[in-house]
Amino acid sequence: MTRIKDNHTYQSGEERAPRRTPAPAYWLITKMMNGRMEVLTLHCEKTLPVFSHQEEAQMFLRFSRGVGEGWRVAESGAGELVSVLFGLCREVEEVALDPLPEMVAERTVGLVSLDRGYFIERITTTTRRALRHREEPGRGSSQEESKGSRRTEVERVVRPYSARRLA
Repeated sequence: MTRIKDNHTYQSGEERAPRRTPAPAYWLITKMMNGRMEVLTLHCEKTLPVFSHQEEAQMFLRFSRGVGEGWRVAESGAGELVSVLFGLCREVEEVALDPLPEMVAERTVGLVSLDRGYFIERITTTTRRALRHREEPGRGSSQEESKGSRRTEVERVVRPYSARRLA
């Protein structure tokens, strides 16, 4: 038997916690060398490729020329990724989101890259918002609330990129 109480669905008389949205996963290309992890970077260690799906990272690795042996795809959470950006990749200036191997060859990775600081702010803010969202029952459940939050999300992403920065 399914029943609804306080915006939560329960089955068979058991009260269950609402489903939680999993934290976003990011995928990096890494390699172990002399007992230490290395992370693949582009453009003389100035750009870190980050992938939103494991298959995208695997495709990038498979079709990239000159990458070499021993590289593999590794999953990372937001916290781990921030640690990598402040540790192993502290010299990185930009983060390339889901770049294609052709973009590296054509030197157009900048089209899918974000400033390092903005990327860190973005993923930490998103993580905090997701945690807050989980703690507030019923939040975001209506269609109107979802539309409003999507609009706000788009505005947050677009606002820092004025026309003069893109030109």
